[in-house]
Amino acid sequence: MSTTTESLSALYYPSIEFNDPRWLWASALVWDRIYRIVPKDYRPQDSDNVKRLCDSGEIGAPIHPDDYAQAVSEKFLIKLKSGRWNAAALDMDIDDEYTKLHEDKVDVQLRKMIIAQGSSKSCGKWLHVPTEFAAHYMTYLANHVGEKNGLNLVTDSAPAWTGATYFKFDGMVEAFPHEEFPFVLAALVVRDFVPTNILNVTPDALLSFRKNYKDERRRFVQAVRGSANALANCHDIKVARDIYEDMKRDIMASMSDYKRSMDILKVETWTGMKTIVFPATTGVMSHFTSLDPTQLAVLNAGGLAMGVVSGLATLKGKGKRLSKEHDYSYLVHLGREYQKCYRGEDWNYYLCRQMEEFIND
Repeated sequence: MSTTTESLSALYYPSIEFNDPRWLWASALVWDRIYRIVPKDYRPQDSDNVKRLCDSGEIGAPIHPDDYAQAVSEKFLIKLKSGRWNAAALDMDIDDEYTKLHEDKVDVQLRKMIIAQGSSKSCGKWLHVPTEFAAHYMTYLANHVGEKNGLNLVTDSAPAWTGATYFKFDGMVEAFPHEEFPFVLAALVVRDFVPTNILNVTPDALLSFRKNYKDERRRFVQAVRGSANALANCHDIKVARDIYEDMKRDIMASMSDYKRSMDILKVETWTGMKTIVFPATTGVMSHFTSLDPTQLAVLNAGGLAMGVVSGLATLKGKGKRLSKEHDYSYLVHLGREYQKCYRGEDWNYYLCRQMEEFIND
């Protein structure tokens, strides 16, 4: 499964600055380019190490939001008023915590609505809006920018991942998976692909690795994406079994090459989980793994697992392919274990709970 000529680019959201250096270093190991949404007159407040990494022009490259603000704000406003999105997290109740949202990211009509609600304070070109509202709007904006440019969305925040997934399927996501739904959101987890000493790697060493081992990086990411894409568009159990066997072989072979390429980084041990969530038929996924979100099915000793996060009430264009090339959500978690890795619970259950709380709480 070699597609080394294809560029693998991503868009970071929902904030401008990278909040977690370990996440950024881990993500830079695999992605060709990582963009972020930055207003034209704003200079990101990056550390010296992040600045050095960004000097290459491949990490942290700005996408200016003003070209997208009008279309995104109009759609966001219409959806909020229509009641189509019934997630509790999108309630416009005003909270006491405010964050800054640059006016370039919000068109005039949405700005008026925020101000009319009494939930905005102005400071120059920045609106002080409720923290949760800003995060949800920025996530929706990132979804739009990603789709327009064929970019994968990447985040260091599980709540942001939840919002992006909800928006991607236009609110047709159910809190929990059920047999009666024809489609589900399935999770493919790849464990142990990040050096535990990742923050000891200097920006120059990381840039050198990215340049010299581009093919190995790309094969690893493409093996995971290709496997998820194949399962997303498979309806026959027999074919799914064959994909499953190919998936184990392809991902583990590509990961082995990828890890060998990291010898120059003097890796001590491995950590990290890469989660890819994709739509799939309920029947195919229930054949491989329980629909119980507290369970991840271990595919082999190499650290691959699958689970089901949520149900999908419907999908547009039935009979068409279930996915687009960039229609996946990625989340890097830097814990060592994928079981009992969050508050004593299973990782898959944690993602499911994030979605359930977003919708109901």
